[in-house]
Amino acid sequence: MKPMNQWKQDFLNKSMSEVGIPEFRSQIKPDNSLYFAGSCFASQLHSFWQDHFLPGRTAPFGNIYNPESLRAAFELLLSGRKLDESELFFHQDLWRHSLFDTLKSSPHKKILLRNLNRALGTHREYLKGCRFMVITVGTAWVYRDKKTGMVVNNCHKRPGSDFERVCMTSDKIGESLSSFCRIVSNSLPDITFIMTLSPVRHLRDSATENSLSKALLRCGLNDLCKQQENTEYFPSYEIMMDELRDYRWYAEDLSHPSPRASHYIMHRFCGAAGTEELQKYLPLAEKLKNMMDHRLRFPDSTQGIKFKEKLNRDLEGFRKVFPFADLPDPDSSS
Repeated sequence: MKPMNQWKQDFLNKSMSEVGIPEFRSQIKPDNSLYFAGSCFASQLHSFWQDHFLPGRTAPFGNIYNPESLRAAFELLLSGRKLDESELFFHQDLWRHSLFDTLKSSPHKKILLRNLNRALGTHREYLKGCRFMVITVGTAWVYRDKKTGMVVNNCHKRPGSDFERVCMTSDKIGESLSSFCRIVSNSLPDITFIMTLSPVRHLRDSATENSLSKALLRCGLNDLCKQQENTEYFPSYEIMMDELRDYRWYAEDLSHPSPRASHYIMHRFCGAAGTEELQKYLPLAEKLKNMMDHRLRFPDSTQGIKFKEKLNRDLEGFRKVFPFADLPDPDSSS
């Protein structure tokens, strides 16, 4: 008869179908700078990176949900040109740009223009040191401005009558993604793309339109990864659908993965894409982060002061061993 712990392990093994992930050809080291872009899931991935003090940034545009907007955004970012006032528009008391999200708006046209151009220049410089780019695509549905004929990245709460809602074909998705990779590779020839399909469900499009959208995106990504040697595919969507197929793993809106789910997916990501050095680094960073997040009830007590002193020593020690780590100054952490 099997021991109880073996029965338990067998039960757990049979309670989910694990998604197989081949080891990536290019492996991420802890000191490699990553660049995250795409849907809101890219921000969740970047948050994991930040929580482990790893070098990385997200694109300045905010969320980029569809492949055509992704292509247009990076064409602008890597062109080296500056935006001019003619590219901005005024709506609901704010100046805006259709490639940037609402948070990048301003009541003052010149201030907005200066801020956007400054952000583009800063990110252009940062990208020169990046070795990997993580891209999440979220939807095949796009909004085309009826006046300009251009696909917008953000509607900025303009009337729906201003736009035509269109579902991209798999061929068009592949074309936009290939063009995006070509634009980036021309400027950054050593970059490796890690493409993933966002597990966030776009239920406002309806469940059936969401499933159609995800299927089309997956076809486009499959074609891209066959054509591009410097491209890897990571199965975020498949992990969510097959390994975490329970509403316990979703946030309250039942559309976004919960923080625990994102954490799990990122550990699977590091297992496939990361070097052994990265995988040894993560638990050390998590231990330090847990110490930093600990809230003292009585910070001025003897025990509280000792805890803060130990935390500062640990921060200094961590910084010496891992000089690339993006850590706060010792005093600010306490």
